[in-house]
Amino acid sequence: MSVKNKKKKPDTVRMLVLIAVAVIFMCAVGIFGYKYMLSPVDKSGEDVRVEITEGSYLGDIADELKENGLIRSAFVYKLYAKIEGVGSSLKAGNYTFNKNMSAEEITELLLIGTQKETMTITIREGLDSYRISNYLEETGLFTAEEFLGEIEDNFDYYQDNYEFLKDVDENSGRDCLLEGYLFGDTYDVYVDASPRDVIEKMLDRFDDVFEEEYYDRCDDLGITIDEAVTMASIVERETISNDELETVAGVFYNRIDDGMRLESCATLQYIYKDYQYTFTYKQMQTDNPYNTYKYSGLTPGPIANFRKEALYAALYPDEHDYYYFCAKGDGTSAFAKTLSEHEDNIDRYGDNWE
Repeated sequence: MSVKNKKKKPDTVRMLVLIAVAVIFMCAVGIFGYKYMLSPVDKSGEDVRVEITEGSYLGDIADELKENGLIRSAFVYKLYAKIEGVGSSLKAGNYTFNKNMSAEEITELLLIGTQKETMTITIREGLDSYRISNYLEETGLFTAEEFLGEIEDNFDYYQDNYEFLKDVDENSGRDCLLEGYLFGDTYDVYVDASPRDVIEKMLDRFDDVFEEEYYDRCDDLGITIDEAVTMASIVERETISNDELETVAGVFYNRIDDGMRLESCATLQYIYKDYQYTFTYKQMQTDNPYNTYKYSGLTPGPIANFRKEALYAALYPDEHDYYYFCAKGDGTSAFAKTLSEHEDNIDRYGDNWE
């Protein structure tokens, strides 16, 4: 029995040809689009500094590149890196990319890496910018003058990039515009790090600690972020006990609410750049806006950096009737509601300031 070959109808042939053409067109568009997504973002030639931290995954790196305007799509970049088989070979480091670079050129640098020597620095809590700058000079990174000069000359840059600095008044008469915001912690930095590199690490850490709810909490209290930071810095310098921080903050808020001066020795320490614990009557009368024995209210700005617990205390102080406290000599304080009680505590515990 013979079987005759059936000819395909003309309409069916035309349909197959159209489908083939469509597939080819879509593939061409896809290839063009893929290449476009990997091409340079713009021709401006703008340099962008990016830090890829140790332990970053491909997704982290792609997101970092996208956030800095170096690639068009994090998804496409991840796809590209996986196709090229380099997703797990990209290296951590501090890079300077250019927006005129393609994804391929950026990847080439990430594969080479920046093998720079690092060092560890520890910024202690309760330090003012004067002591921080001196410590950084001792590490050999740069001079204290270069560090403080970077803050003074480029404060606008930091204020534009960190929301929590929006309330800082450049004309407030403060000694250092970033006082209190240089968060104390241990940091790994490159041995050739610039003052800006170190400052940004400390401000980034502050940003981590200053939770989103704190912005609303400042509004609830009727204070600015800068006032909250100023209060936290004074509370930090007044007690070493985490358990007392919120009580101490409550004392200072009570005094402010009743029009009393804070009379904090910590503010005199800031003026004299000396961690002495007792001051003469003459020193307590010095004409300086940071002198809370002479002027009411908060100081023009923070007097030190602080523990995150001190920041919490400034935002969520205890509600009580205490207006005074003095050191007991064992790392804790004796609190009093009246001046008479306070004087009795001083008689009882003496000058236990250390």
